[in-house]
Amino acid sequence: MEQVKIKDLVEGECIEGFYGVKDAALQTTSSGKSYIRLIISDSSGVISGNMWDAGKELFLTFRIGSIIKIRAVVESYRGKLQIKVEKLRVADSTEVDYSEFIPQTSADIEELWSEFSGFIQSIIDPEYRLLVETIFADPVRVERFKLSPAAKNNHHAYIGGLLEHTVSLLRYAAAFAAAAPRKLDRDLLIAGTALHDIGKLEELALGVIIDYTDRGKLLGHLLIGAMLVEEVAKELEGFSLEKRYLLEHMILSHHGKYEYGSPVLPAIPEAFALHHIDNLDAKTEAASRLVAEDESDNAWTERSWMLDTMLYKQGMGDFTNIAAAISEVGTAEMLSEQVEMPSQPETGTVGNGGGGLFG
Repeated sequence: MEQVKIKDLVEGECIEGFYGVKDAALQTTSSGKSYIRLIISDSSGVISGNMWDAGKELFLTFRIGSIIKIRAVVESYRGKLQIKVEKLRVADSTEVDYSEFIPQTSADIEELWSEFSGFIQSIIDPEYRLLVETIFADPVRVERFKLSPAAKNNHHAYIGGLLEHTVSLLRYAAAFAAAAPRKLDRDLLIAGTALHDIGKLEELALGVIIDYTDRGKLLGHLLIGAMLVEEVAKELEGFSLEKRYLLEHMILSHHGKYEYGSPVLPAIPEAFALHHIDNLDAKTEAASRLVAEDESDNAWTERSWMLDTMLYKQGMGDFTNIAAAISEVGTAEMLSEQVEMPSQPETGTVGNGGGGLFG
């Protein structure tokens, strides 16, 4: 039986193949029988499902991040596809290609890298430019930067996502600096933008799933990035202490609020600019992905934790009946409710900087 990608699953079909375990839990039905609740993934998407009448012994044979082989039936529940697993076993490492389990940017990574390098070359200030060039002189770091995701879940959560996100921010930064040349130090903004998420190379790890490293959980990418700038700046003889502090501040403040993981608030115009373009790119990408991945027939997506709202799916339904669609969300909520975005990151620790607003 040919393996079917998750994005191509159809209700009623039987499937057999290899998938990554994104999440798993051993649970109990109301009648007291145990079953395994699963979320599986491949490079095309994720889907949840259950394996009924499955106990602890089978559950302990695999873990989150494992690749399993399953036989299952695709079902529909509350308008969404899910699977009913009939057989399950852990895959042997010789049976699978790990690149099949992590999605990848649709952009050309080498073209993105060339554009990124061009922005670095455009920095006029010799110290800012030297520091950024020194950080990216390490070929291992460059390769990791090209492949790293930008987050575990929230936005750009795929191979090449960090490079794609950073280049997008650099485009915004360059346009912003050109629009307000007397208000912003372009060199500081470009350098700070290029390095703002450099700590994610140490915070996130690629495997069958994207997950946090121990260092990432303990320190978070903001602190890891600032520490890298400090380390490299100290190696560059005569590097300006003030410029080092400004770059570190750009990294440490770019989440914008204490509750979003920033240990300090933006205190210079360039830091405010970076915070807002980062927020803009992260939310726009997350919103586009939420709409694209919602396969239901509903005119609205489910509520997004990151965006704290539902999104209207353009082209769904009759626009003349938009009032009826809005009423499903709640007119009073949409027009008057002001809800502050929850502050807790994915890992449950505000200070780790790993799973807050920007992931």
